[in-house]
Amino acid sequence: MKLTYFGLWFWEYSGRDRKWSATVPREPGFLIYYDGRILGEQWDDFDLTIYDDEPHIIRLKNKFPFRESYIRTYAVDRPITLDDFEIVKNPNYNENQ
Repeated sequence: MKLTYFGLWFWEYSGRDRKWSATVPREPGFLIYYDGRILGEQWDDFDLTIYDDEPHIIRLKNKFPFRESYIRTYAVDRPITLDDFEIVKNPNYNENQ
């Protein structure tokens, strides 16, 4: 079992160094994981996509412009910080789906 299966982790995929981080990367281009499941992604253009089909979900604390309707994407226009979001239980998650 890996340490990244527990808690909040970030997979940095931009740049030369692809790596796991326990802190929010300063540059965009990373995936957001919680308890080993992907919850979202901040793209190279600073858009933030939130996936809502896991037991936990990202809830934004700040109001960011909504960009896409078919997938939950927000125009953040800067690197996100821990003050921008929280991880909460997903009330719509159905384990039997």
